[in-house]
Amino acid sequence: MTERDAHIHHINVNVDDLETAIPFYRDVVGLPLDPTPEQGMLSQFFRINDRQQIHMNVLDDARAFRGHFCLEVPDFEGVFRRAKEANAIDTSPWGRVRALPGGKMQMFVRDPHGNLIEIASSPGATIDSALFEDDLVEPLQGSYRLLPGEDVGAHVPVEPPTA
Repeated sequence: MTERDAHIHHINVNVDDLETAIPFYRDVVGLPLDPTPEQGMLSQFFRINDRQQIHMNVLDDARAFRGHFCLEVPDFEGVFRRAKEANAIDTSPWGRVRALPGGKMQMFVRDPHGNLIEIASSPGATIDSALFEDDLVEPLQGSYRLLPGEDVGAHVPVEPPTA
């Protein structure tokens, strides 16, 4: 097997009910519904791309605080606006929305059932500078640092180049 042979086919997300989960993943995150086979439990599949899915099941299960999966989206600002309107942006585990040192945007949202999702911008995405005026967004490019043994980290801005 080569590295091109392996890929993630799907991730599984457990929720408490589909009535609130489907609109969140479809309307806030922007994923289309995919045909879902009968599984003996309430479930819904979502299409990520031509090879990947989210399999959602109604199962009572523990949710991790910082554990997450990441979706790279073509319309980061659109997801930001919809997530903010849905009060779904969660800054407690990994800090505020930020531009990473490589320029990609990053934010974390919680679905209505407590699952954490990292939303990343596509490579080379253009981001309106007005986004950085929002209180949920770090004004300076950087990353979140969490030291070993610590529960709370902090944003570390990228040092501007010296002349």
